[in-house]
Amino acid sequence: MKIFDEEILNLLILFIGCMLGIVVSFLCIALSIDILVWMLTGAFDLTKADVLKTIKIGFVIGTFTGAVFVIARLFKLKGF
Repeated sequence: MKIFDEEILNLLILFIGCMLGIVVSFLCIALSIDILVWMLTGAFDLTKADVLKTIKIGFVIGTFTGAVFVIARLFKLKGF
């Protein structure tokens, strides 16, 4: 039973890591685009609503990505 618990914990860490990685990368992309627009126009328009929308989109895409990785690991596909 201990090996099963360890495997579930590893899959949970993989899932959470995928979700957080996608969210952080989406936030970095949004920030870098806003910085480029700020440098070109002189107006910095990053609002709280934009950040929350980016986080929501990142969590949805990260959830799908994490689920695919977890399922691939469970089926022991090559490369995962």
